[in-house]
Amino acid sequence: MRRALEHATVWTIAVALLAAPAGAWAQQQTPAAPTAPGSQTPQVDRYVVGQARPPEVPGTTIVDMTLEQVIERALEKNLELKVARLEPRNLDFQLQSIRASYTPTITSSFSYSNSSQRSENRLDGVSRVTNQSQGYNNSWRQNLPWFGGNYQLSFNNSRAARNVVTATRNPDYSSSFAMSYSMPLLQGFMVDQNRNRLQTLAVQRNIEDLRLQIQIENLKNTIRVAYWSLRSAIEQIEIQKRALELQNRTLAENRIRIELGAMAPIEIVQQEANIASTEQGLLQAEITFRNAELNLKRLLVDSPADELFRQTINPVDIPAVLPPAVDIPGAIQLAMSSRLDVTQARRNLDVTRMNLEVTADALKPSLTFNSGYTLRGNGGPSEDAPTGGYFDALEAIGKFDTPSWNLSFNFNYPLGMRAARASYAQAQLGIEQAEIQLQAQELSITTEVTDAGLAVENNYKSLQASIKTREASERNAEAARTRFEVGMATNFEVVTAQNQLTQALLNELTRTIAYMNAIANFEKVQRISR
Repeated sequence: MRRALEHATVWTIAVALLAAPAGAWAQQQTPAAPTAPGSQTPQVDRYVVGQARPPEVPGTTIVDMTLEQVIERALEKNLELKVARLEPRNLDFQLQSIRASYTPTITSSFSYSNSSQRSENRLDGVSRVTNQSQGYNNSWRQNLPWFGGNYQLSFNNSRAARNVVTATRNPDYSSSFAMSYSMPLLQGFMVDQNRNRLQTLAVQRNIEDLRLQIQIENLKNTIRVAYWSLRSAIEQIEIQKRALELQNRTLAENRIRIELGAMAPIEIVQQEANIASTEQGLLQAEITFRNAELNLKRLLVDSPADELFRQTINPVDIPAVLPPAVDIPGAIQLAMSSRLDVTQARRNLDVTRMNLEVTADALKPSLTFNSGYTLRGNGGPSEDAPTGGYFDALEAIGKFDTPSWNLSFNFNYPLGMRAARASYAQAQLGIEQAEIQLQAQELSITTEVTDAGLAVENNYKSLQASIKTREASERNAEAARTRFEVGMATNFEVVTAQNQLTQALLNELTRTIAYMNAIANFEKVQRISR
């Protein structure tokens, strides 16, 4: 048995010694596996974001647009923003309506009547009494914006004619000029519903301006996100196309190797499956592009007939990746002092406090002062003045012959004022709630701004990591292709490296867009809420 083992060992060593030089000679004389045409340059195409253009669609033209141009067009064309711009005008009309209550009101009237009846008094001198009367009345009334007062001026005239012989004047002219003034002395003296409404509407007008600014800022932010989403979709299409082109080229080279007998047919099965997966990814990227473009167009047009609907948008701005300059304490201080939604909440609190003044005024008793002064005059033909007339009545008013005046005070006090006290307590509770909500909103600013600032830093770090990953994937893909050309790597390793490179490119693109959006969001939370 031992001799048999020694004999086998000798023969094994001999064969090895003979095979070694033979193998070396074969390696020198025989070329390695045949290479396919075009496979002598294993360099991987290094992709740079921003070079891609949108896919061409038959019947459309490509229009280049910067982010600034897109925002300007949206501010001009966006329908939702046009609706928002009308709301301040609505408040302007409400203000005009309230101010109109202090505009003087002129009233004029004319009346005429003619009646007749049988006489029941022998002294009338006629069997049928006829009465004719005419009236000419005018008045001027105005509510005053001070202390709740109002005044009225009246000038009334009448003419009466009767066919009886006992009439002192026939026709009889009567004129009067009256003045009256009324004002509250307690409740309604300093403030009332109309005057408070004027104040609150002025503040609400400012609030509507703030709401419009908030909507504009939200629209700008939405435009930025939609713009970079479209840019990302275009880049994804280009990345998928390049990956598919590389895979098809590699597959064609490997099929040549199979024909030359340098590769087994089974080795390209994985590559064919990978190509099918990349084609599906390309299709999905094109669908994403269409949706992203439609979403952006919806924000930029005001009708289906807009020319932009028949064009393809090419966002030409390239994301500028710069190191973040995030000053979170300074951003928090800026947001506290100038953020639009906080300013709006403070204005709403001002309106609530103004309404509280009216509610507190209702706790007072009602005491109203009324006054009036009247001058009257009569004229017409009489025994003493056969030629008398209407101007005699006016002359009598001018002489102040028959003045009359009046003063009155009206007092009203509901015992206990329970309804008014309940309303006042409810209004105070509303103010307390609004103040607490404002404090909570100011507290949330710190969280929002800090979170947005940290998001910028974290997204930048993620972007830098994705750049390093992409660079490593490029080197790995080049190395895998080089090793494959000299027979030191399998086709599966090449396919895997290509897939990793494609994924690294897509991940870097995603991180780039996320970083741009994080910067925009950090700027946004310093002006408005998320």
